[in-house]
Amino acid sequence: MPYKDLREWLRNIEARGELKKFSGVNWDIEMGGITDMLQKEKKHLMPAVLFDEVPGYAKGFRTLFALTSSTWRIAHTLGLPEDQIDRLSLVKNWRKKSRTLKLIPPKKVTSAPVQENIDSGDNIDLYKFPVPKCHELDGGRYIGTVCSVVQRDPDEGWINLGTYRGMVVDRNHLAFHAVEAQHGRAIASKYFSRGQTMPIAIAIGVDPALYCASSQPMTGWGVSEYDFAGGIKGEPIEVFEGTTGMPLPAHAEIVIEGECRPGEFADEGPFGEFHGYYANLGMNPVKEPLVRVKAVYYRNNPILTCSSPSIPPHDTTLMDAMLHSMAIWDKLESMGVPGVRGVWCHEFAAGWFFNVVSIEQMYTGHPRVVGNIAALANTHSGRYTVVVEEDIDPADFEQVMWAVVTRKRPHEAIEILTRCPATSTDPAIPLEEKMKYDVLPKPMYSSRVVIDGCRPYEGKKDWYPITRVSPELRAKLMARYPDFIK
Repeated sequence: MPYKDLREWLRNIEARGELKKFSGVNWDIEMGGITDMLQKEKKHLMPAVLFDEVPGYAKGFRTLFALTSSTWRIAHTLGLPEDQIDRLSLVKNWRKKSRTLKLIPPKKVTSAPVQENIDSGDNIDLYKFPVPKCHELDGGRYIGTVCSVVQRDPDEGWINLGTYRGMVVDRNHLAFHAVEAQHGRAIASKYFSRGQTMPIAIAIGVDPALYCASSQPMTGWGVSEYDFAGGIKGEPIEVFEGTTGMPLPAHAEIVIEGECRPGEFADEGPFGEFHGYYANLGMNPVKEPLVRVKAVYYRNNPILTCSSPSIPPHDTTLMDAMLHSMAIWDKLESMGVPGVRGVWCHEFAAGWFFNVVSIEQMYTGHPRVVGNIAALANTHSGRYTVVVEEDIDPADFEQVMWAVVTRKRPHEAIEILTRCPATSTDPAIPLEEKMKYDVLPKPMYSSRVVIDGCRPYEGKKDWYPITRVSPELRAKLMARYPDFIK
């Protein structure tokens, strides 16, 4: 891999011209606002965004937003071909690499760069870092948005790393938020149901490959993201042993180590979510597990990695879309479904809620089989799943909708699946339904829609001819007039 840690990765993207720097920007809604405006109003590439010289903080205490908001940065992070960075090539190349990926356990080291500074006891002060308040209506400052939360399963002993948000409560306490069906919530429930204290650590500014493994459903239960990230890089992730005995990322920028005690909660939120709403309990805070901070490790001139989600697209939707697309494709393949030619989860739906699969039809009912499996491939995604044919690019929304409105009559095309799983962050669930419970999570259901945008299998060969430039004519024109569409 062409980088050792976040700092080397940052040098690489700056050399490519994909880093934009700002000085003098305030932590209070200005960082989040600038990042979101760049994302929404950009005319070309969305850069990574680095803020330095934050008012009230020492020079060198920096924040970094929009890590994976370009297709090249995703390819660079995951070790994929950097000359094949269209959306579907990313999905195909990542699937190809992940199928042969070998898990590599982490390597323990006795000293780590993140141990350059260690605060404990009365020296702990989370406010020494320029922790942003991302949105105008947020209920607090969030130090954990682009992070890897480290937990140990109390039964099997394996280490889980997941991206779960953390709000600063005061100088030495955090509120920990993980939604239903996430491994972090399941592990916490084990400790709390037994009256046990849970050790926990929040690692920030980790190796970008480790962040990707932590933030997406890449591994199954019992498989550590350390091992998977090691496989991505082809070498072990270096770790050191913290005061809790858990392995912690040696090359992180910041590691916050502490514990959660059963029955101890703090008000968390509200926080603007990935789908563009305050959808946990609206503008009401939620009771979430309290983290008592025991130690803080950080490098000299630390970089606080952050995300400011909003109305999509935002700074994490591209990576979400790419990895969820791969997960759906893998699910279809594992179920023995033939003929899949492409999958894309669209960024306008946060990479979760509007998913498209293109197929080569092979039998009657093939689109329905594909649609139903794809709609339920993830616990809390796939509100709308569209199946199109192989002549349609699933990443091209206009092509997809053209197929939907022309190739099937609505009464033949649409199927609604009921009593599907949902989470407490679902913005379509009425607030009064969520307010029935004092503490999240709680049982919730939603529905999914499968839309068949394919021509009838039986009559496809006799279907109306399509008006389009053929591949042969396109190649001829491009050869004769190479500059006409630039």
